[in-house]
Amino acid sequence: MDVNSMVSAHDVAKLFLSWANRDGDLITNLKMQKLLYYAQVWHLVNFKVPLFSDKIEAWESGPAIPNIYHYFKDCGHSPINYEEIGNEEDVFSSDQLEYLHLFYDKFIGFSAHELVNMSHNELPWKDVFEKGEKFKIISHKSMKEFYPKLLEKPIYPGWPPAEQQPHEPVWPLFGSPLN
Repeated sequence: MDVNSMVSAHDVAKLFLSWANRDGDLITNLKMQKLLYYAQVWHLVNFKVPLFSDKIEAWESGPAIPNIYHYFKDCGHSPINYEEIGNEEDVFSSDQLEYLHLFYDKFIGFSAHELVNMSHNELPWKDVFEKGEKFKIISHKSMKEFYPKLLEKPIYPGWPPAEQQPHEPVWPLFGSPLN
């Protein structure tokens, strides 16, 4: 397998949950939705191909993967309790795992609400949701067009607020595309 082989969003979710268990991190369904969205986004930017084939829709809470939301919806606002199987990494290529490790390390520190606010300030979600097209798919094309611009202009207007800006910019996440 290589970065061109797609996995499922469920595979990525299980992997993130196994790492969260290992590291003592907590992931709610809301945070999982955003982690998966941004994992897809930056995979598209860096490798020009999707990480997973699951559709991403524009919901009020930001981008969401419906089948993952429904799988974990019984958790409500509580952290997802995940019992590891032990082979979560087996479905990924070494390149995918390298990418996902880098991604996870950069994004796990954001709260669910920070990720929601970020997505609400970005055109792929805004263009679909604010036109009243709720539950419509956010296209790969819109992600590929918008997010590379963040590599050129590290912090876009309004996010993060000036008083919350870190000493180092949030973007670019990986310095430059990984490929």
